[in-house]
Amino acid sequence: MLQNRALSRRRQGGGGRRPPAAGRRTPDAECYHAAVDMCPRKRRQQRLATLWLTLLCAAVITACAPAAAGAWARHTPVPILVYHHVQGYLAGNYLMYVDTSQFASQLRYLRSHGYHPVTMQQVWDDWTGRADLPRRPVVLSFDDGYLDQYSNAARQLRSYHWPAVLNLVVHNGTALRDAQVRRMVKWGWEIGSHTLGHPILTRCSSATLHRELVQSRRVLEHKFKVLVDFFCYPGGIYDRRVMRAVRDAGYLAATSIRFGAATPYGRYALPRIAVYWGESLSAFGGRMRQAVARAH
Repeated sequence: MLQNRALSRRRQGGGGRRPPAAGRRTPDAECYHAAVDMCPRKRRQQRLATLWLTLLCAAVITACAPAAAGAWARHTPVPILVYHHVQGYLAGNYLMYVDTSQFASQLRYLRSHGYHPVTMQQVWDDWTGRADLPRRPVVLSFDDGYLDQYSNAARQLRSYHWPAVLNLVVHNGTALRDAQVRRMVKWGWEIGSHTLGHPILTRCSSATLHRELVQSRRVLEHKFKVLVDFFCYPGGIYDRRVMRAVRDAGYLAATSIRFGAATPYGRYALPRIAVYWGESLSAFGGRMRQAVARAH
């Protein structure tokens, strides 16, 4: 048959391939004869082997990339509160300070209203189906790494046995000693990267941006023996280039200061809720409820 086809093409002006020698099989013929020679039992075994291999590959892909687009197990909205200093007020910086008594009142409010502080890793595990969040979850995040976050915030949280997130600047802007950070980790705090030196990332060159993201994570993980999978934008400032760099650096998600409750959609620009100096408890709770309602 192959010889006839070749002759036919040659008569029509086509070059055609030289017909194979008698008794010699071409690659196409080898595949054809292999299929003919295979008994039904062997064909069935081959189909089963192919099916099992396909299922195994699908299982591996699902396990390794549970957060692929459209693969979120849940999209639980979670309010993430933003704190900086927990101490006396410094004029003109009402977004950076809460008084210790105000902070204590807010913790009592959270407990009396059924809120349960969690870490970003717990949020991520809920979104990806690895674990369930408690009812009314909330993340308490503290940026930069100030001494009063240890002396005034961490000590109060410890009495509740509640975790928090410390978005730590590695070199500049922090007064926390390494021993204090290790103690906070022991008390259940999670460490997030806030860069090496708190630069405005949109103004950084690509090389500087890469160093701020990668080196900060590496230093924090080595120094405190923890995984650092979440990032916080300095000043809450970012653009598409910065978001792509954060993703490429291997972070699971990043937080901003845009108002709202966090959901897995847009995970490299998760919104948070800033806590104001002198804010009433009704306003404090109302803004959390509003953010969650808007995210549903």
